[in-house]
This record gives sequence, structure tokens and C-alpha cells, in this order.
Amino acid sequence: MSAETSVSREIGFWRTVGLLLRTARRRASGRFQRQQQLLNQRTGSSVNVMSLIAILAVWGLMAALNAGAAYVLHATVSIAQKESLESTIKIESPLASLNEFGPLPAMLATLVLLWWLITIIFQGEGLELDLQRRRHPMWEWLFSHPVRPGAVFLAEMLSPIAANPVYVTAPLFFAVLYGYVYDPATGLVAMMLIGVPVAIAAACVGKALEIGVILRFPPRSRGALIGLKSWLGYVAMISFLLIAATIDNIVPAVAQALRPAATIIPWPLPAWAIGLRPNGSLSFIWGMSAWWLASAVMITGSVWFTVWGAQRGLAGISEAKSMPSGKLVFNLPFFRKDPLYRKEILWFLRDRGAIVQAILIPVTIAGFQLFNLRALANNSWQFVSGTAIVFGTYFLWILGPRSLASEGPALWIAQTWPRGLEELMKAKARLWFVIATSLVTLIFLYTLIRFPGDWWKVVLIWVGWCFFGRSMAEKSVTLVTTPSSSGEPEPVSTGRRWAASLGMLTFAVGVLSQKWSLVIVGIVYSWLTAAAMWQNFRARLPYLFDPWSEKLPQAPTLMHAMIAISALIEGGSVITGAFGVAFGRSGGLEIVPIIQAIVFGVAAIMVWFATAEFLRNRDVKYADVWCWHRPEVFTGWWWWSGDGKYNVRFVVSLVVGGVVGLVLALLATGYVWLLSTYGPFTEVFRALNKQAEDTPNLYTGLFIIGVFFAPFAEEFLFRGLLYRALDREWGGWLAVFGSAAFFAIYHQPASWLPVAVMGVAAALSFRATGRLTTAVVLHMVYNAVVIGLMMRQ
Repeated sequence: MSAETSVSREIGFWRTVGLLLRTARRRASGRFQRQQQLLNQRTGSSVNVMSLIAILAVWGLMAALNAGAAYVLHATVSIAQKESLESTIKIESPLASLNEFGPLPAMLATLVLLWWLITIIFQGEGLELDLQRRRHPMWEWLFSHPVRPGAVFLAEMLSPIAANPVYVTAPLFFAVLYGYVYDPATGLVAMMLIGVPVAIAAACVGKALEIGVILRFPPRSRGALIGLKSWLGYVAMISFLLIAATIDNIVPAVAQALRPAATIIPWPLPAWAIGLRPNGSLSFIWGMSAWWLASAVMITGSVWFTVWGAQRGLAGISEAKSMPSGKLVFNLPFFRKDPLYRKEILWFLRDRGAIVQAILIPVTIAGFQLFNLRALANNSWQFVSGTAIVFGTYFLWILGPRSLASEGPALWIAQTWPRGLEELMKAKARLWFVIATSLVTLIFLYTLIRFPGDWWKVVLIWVGWCFFGRSMAEKSVTLVTTPSSSGEPEPVSTGRRWAASLGMLTFAVGVLSQKWSLVIVGIVYSWLTAAAMWQNFRARLPYLFDPWSEKLPQAPTLMHAMIAISALIEGGSVITGAFGVAFGRSGGLEIVPIIQAIVFGVAAIMVWFATAEFLRNRDVKYADVWCWHRPEVFTGWWWWSGDGKYNVRFVVSLVVGGVVGLVLALLATGYVWLLSTYGPFTEVFRALNKQAEDTPNLYTGLFIIGVFFAPFAEEFLFRGLLYRALDREWGGWLAVFGSAAFFAIYHQPASWLPVAVMGVAAALSFRATGRLTTAVVLHMVYNAVVIGLMMRQ
């Protein structure tokens, strides 16, 4: 191909600019979808009604922020003038009379104006959440495309305008500002003649800063600095909403604090911005000229800096020269005792993007939401505590995947260490928990200072967080993903994310509503979920970088048990409740408890057999659930079967199980009597007795459920599946108490202690005798005696 033909086919200047700006717009759309994924808001399709609504909402928010910034400037000057006069007299045109009330209004107006400019400049192409993404400047087109360099650099400088609606709506600031000073018609003219050049100039300055970061900083610092710039723009933008909501309180306080500095230097910038001349007259041409000059300076400086930086070269400084050593942190006793902690802290220091994504963004979002609901925080200790819980949970959810994603293939190194990859993951969980708890504790300390009368409640919630937060850290580790063959991180499955969230809502609702039973339920549920996820995760670890070769863990797993238990409890409750409503409306109140008992029994049998069939398809025989093939406890005692066989010793063990159930039932009845007479549950038992009087055959229905159906289904699920899986995961007494606690939280809080004791006895009898039948007999006798005595009373 001749040179003339090549030149004739060269893309024109403005066509190149338009093509690159459309590419920037598509890139912004992809970034928006990526942010939805990172924030767990993916809808499943790229274009739908909700995404269009979200886009329109973003444009509306940007327009409101720019117009609101002009209102903040106007209101700040008005309030500052009243502060200068120490009067509440209403001033007709605050901006037009800016120079008549001393330097204080001009100084505050300068701060607001500069703050708005910084907000616009730092917006860039949008909020950056994916700080690991490599950034490709448009000038890379010069390496492979026959286009004019000037067109590429022009498109690069204007790309924020094409990508971020904040620049398109920025002229509204001048429409409102000049509308206040002059009139609405002049404001519309200012929007076009002043707002458009200023928006272009701000975009050029922001892009020049980004180019400088890419050119002159090492790779690990680029994402952090661009993310920090984006975060500052986001905070500055949101601050206008906060100031607008509390401007009557903020401006007087700031004015009093900065009043001595107002007379140090002159503050002519606000007067230039609105065309206010020294003689006090207004001139639109004067203001437009000032802004045109400022825009020209910003655009010229940005272009010069960009060209100068490109001429200096594309390579950044050496990574090693800027690498922090972290000696101060490593000398702390906590980090000296384990090299795994040192490794994690070294990652945190070197991967500077983690500071933005894992700390600044969660703290900012939490602080903004706390400000929005500050009215509740002023009178509610549980709201502030609940906010701390939500913040800590979100922090762990972000920090966990963020840390793991940043290491990528480097995780392979841990598989050659003597302690292995599992120890590394456990160390990550412990360290993340320490970092999250340190931040959460600051909020709890504020709560203690703000509400000293409720100190013991705050301390209890903090202790609850220590248990709950550790389980959340354990779960966040299991969300690890590794890069695919193309280098992109593999997405975390929806099921795993939902499983990691189990217990979060219950715990938070318990804190906010001061229902301590829900707090305990959330902690127990979160720990059992963490154990279930780790059991599956441990089976995946050897295939972390080879996911197509993964093998499922040996059934039954904790996840199988928890899903089956949830199906029985939730499904049975819904079905029995529906039948109760149907028969109650038809007037058959006497038979409602009987019908509910039968329906629950049918649901229990269905879940029982469905779970057994599910496990059978995974090579788990029926006998494998009902028999404990490794009897290890009490095997030398004559009245225990020990060998798992059906013989005389087995019959005797059933009798002993019944006796233990009888003793525990009598103790539980005495415990219930004490609570109903002297304890905090007196009203609960009175309501239960009232319900029994109003609902005939209530205890009869409970007796049918508790004796003939529940023992078989619940022992199959809680001991045959749950306790067996926990024994493989935790082992020892921790598995016994864990299964008993999970069994107890599905009952009324007043009966947790005796039910948990019965669960411990059932688990021990199952393991000791080698047969689940002993636990079933114990359970049947316990329920029969407790419910029978309640019926008699």
C-alpha cells in the first residue's frame, strides 16, 4: 500500500475525537455496571427498566448537586452577612451587596466557590471502586492507529465530559448563581457562556492530574492515587448535601472560628465570579471575562502539563524505591508472633488501593448514612450501636474479597509453605477481624460517651460483635476468587454471597430493637454458617486455581443440614399457619391445633424423606445417618451398646436414654416454674396460658407434634446430620455445644437453657451408643413429660 493511499484513509481529526469520546461513554457505562457488581446490585441484564431508572437518578442527582452548590454559596453569604451585622435582618440581595459587610462573607464565599471547583475537578470519569483494574490512556491509540496525536490528546482531555454527567450538569451552578444575582434570563445565558467553558476547564484539570499519576507513579500507587482523587471528589460532592441540610448551624459555627483570619488577606474571588466591580456595580461582561480568563489558564496549563509529561516518558518511578518497610507496625507484639500477620500487613502497606477501597469508601458511606439518620442517633444508643455493627460487617465484606483479589496468583506461594494455604486464610480472617473491631470499637466508645446511662447494654453489644464479627471474618475468607485464564477475577457465586449474609440481618435487627434473643440467634446462625462455608471451602482449596477439577465435600455437610433444618422449620411454620388461618375462619377453632399438628407432622416426614433421598443420591445410605460408626465414649460401660449393634446392651441404652429424658424433663419443668414465677418471662407464660384457654386442644396438638413427629425429624436433622458434620469440622465439645445451641434457638427463648441441655445429652447419647434411636427416645420422653405436665397444670 502506498503512502498516499494510507494518508487518504487516515481518520480525520474531529472524527477521531468523536470516536474516542463515544468510546469513553461506553467505558463509563461498563464502569457503572462493574460498580453495580462490586456493590452486589447486579440485576442480571445490562439494559432493563431498573438500570434506566438508576441512570436517570444519577443525572438528577448531579443536577441537584450543582444547583444546590449555588444555593449553598448564596445562603452562606446571606448568613455570613447577618453574622457580620449580628442581626437577623433579611438582606434582599446578599451576593450583589457582597462588599458592603466586611471581609467575612467574602472569605466564606471564596471557600465555598473553591470547594465546588475542587469537587468538579476531582470527579474524573466517575467514582472508582475497582482499583485493581489497569487503566489504558487513550494515547495508546498512537502506538497502533494512524491517527493524529492532537485529536487523541483532545479526546483524552474531554473524556470526563463524555463519561460523567456531573460535567454536563455543572453549568447549572452558574444558571442558579447568576439567577440569584441578576435574573433568571441572565442565569440561562451564564449557563451557556460561562458554565460550559468552566466545565471543560475543570474536566481538563482533572484529566491532567490523572495523566500525571499514570505517568509518574509506580503501578501499585496509581490505583490508590486515582481512587483517592475519586474519593475526595465523592466526599466533596456529598458534603454539599450535608451542608445544605444543616447550613443554618454550620455557617455560623465556621464563621465564628474563621473570623480572625478574614482580615489577613483580601478575598476578591467571589466578586470576580459574579461580575461585582470595585465601585459596587454589577457587570455580566466583567464576570464572564473573569471566568473565561480562569478557564483559559486551566485549559492551557492542563494541556501543557499533559504534553510535557508525555514527552518525559511513560515509565513511572521504581516500585522498590517507594515501598514502605512497615517496621513500626511489625514491632508490635501482635504482629511479631506470627509471620502470616506480617505478610498481611505488608500487603496492606504495599497495595495502597486497599486504603481507599477497604477503609475510606466504607467509612465515608457509613458516615454519610449516620449523618442522614442523625435524629435517631441523638436519642437512641441502639441505633449508634447498630450502625457500628452494619459498618463492621460491610467493612469485612469489602476487605476480605479485596485482599484476596489483590494477591491473585501469589496465593500459589502459600501452597508450598509448611503451614499451607488454610493457615494463611485463617490468619487473614483473624487479622481482618482485628482491623474491623478496632474501627467498630471507636464507634462504641462514642456511644458510651454519648449514652453513659446505657453503658452495660453497649458493652454487651460490643461483646456480641466480637463473637459475630469473628464469624463474619471467617465467612468473608471463603469468598476468595482467583484470576481466570484471561486474567480477570472469577465472580463469586450468588449462593455463596447469600450464605455469607446469613445471621447479619437477625443480629442487626436484634440490636436495633433491643431483642437480646435475636442477637444470640444471629450470632449462633452466623457461626454455624461460617462452619458450613468453611467445610465446603476446605474441599475447594486444593483446586482453587483449577476450579474445573473441584470435588464436592463428603456428604452430609453442614450446608446440607442447615438447608434441611431451615426447610423443616420455615416450611412447616408457613404450612401450619396457613391451615390454621383457613380452619380458624371456617369456625373450627377446636380442631385447629390438631390439624396444625398433623400438617406439621406431614411436613416433617416429607423433609425427612426428601433429605434422606437427596443424600442417598450422594452415596449416603440411610444407616450412615442413623448409626455412628465410631463409638468412642463410654464404650466400657455395661449399659451402653458402644458397638452400634442391636442387642441387649442396645435395649438397655434405650432405657437409660428414656431415664435421662425423664430427669431432664423434670428439671426443665422446675426451671420453667421458676421463670414463670420469679423470672423475666412471667408475662410470656401468662400470655401462653391465656392462649391455651382461648384455643382448645392447644396442648394436645403440641403433644402430637412433640412426641410423635418432632423427635424423629429433629434428631435426624440436628444430630444425624448437623452434629455429625460439626464433629468433622470442629470436633469435641465444641461440636456438641454448637449443635445444641443451634437446636435451642429454634425454640422459645424462655426454654433455651433446658432445650440446649437436652440437645447436649442427645448428641452425647448418639455418639456413645452408636445409634440415633437412643437420642430419639430421650427426645420423646422429654417432650412427653414437659408437655404432659403443662397440660395438667
